Amino acid sequence: MPGFLNADEADLWFRKIENSLPWRSESLSMYGRRIRVPREVAWCGDSDLNYRYSGLDHQASGWSPEMRALKIRVEQACASRFNFVLANRYRDGRDYMGWHRDNEPGMASLVASLSLGDSRRFLFRTSQQKRSHRLLLDHGSLLIFDGAMRHSLPRCAAAASRINLTFRNLAGNDGS
Repeated sequence: MPGFLNADEADLWFRKIENSLPWRSESLSMYGRRIRVPREVAWCGDSDLNYRYSGLDHQASGWSPEMRALKIRVEQACASRFNFVLANRYRDGRDYMGWHRDNEPGMASLVASLSLGDSRRFLFRTSQQKRSHRLLLDHGSLLIFDGAMRHSLPRCAAAASRINLTFRNLAGNDGS
């Protein structure tokens, strides 16, 4: 959904989110050594939910009024409920997300991805496809996709700051 947020709204949300979320740098254990995650992350969601991936826990402690308002707007556009959002901040083109699937146990496959800031290429492919497809995710766009598909956000030589909010529904609070 290009233009899900108009340019002024997207600018406002970018500033609010960049300045209000508790951004963290993480590292993962890969092949027996610690690797710094090439982006910063933050999250919020229904209290007491925990989103665990790559051996890292992301415990939610509720929604700020601003994030709740944005969540409701995304839910209305998707006709779906979300109880957790993982935020990724890509400081520049060197920050990226490698190929992966969002298919952890207890997570619904529908992901709503709101892009704020600089446009970046998003690559995806189904497990049957060898060739990837590409989308340009612009400031204020909303992408609704099946998180079980392989996807990535590659490095980009010249890119400014970007925030991506990935709304998800995790099993836990609502009995799913």
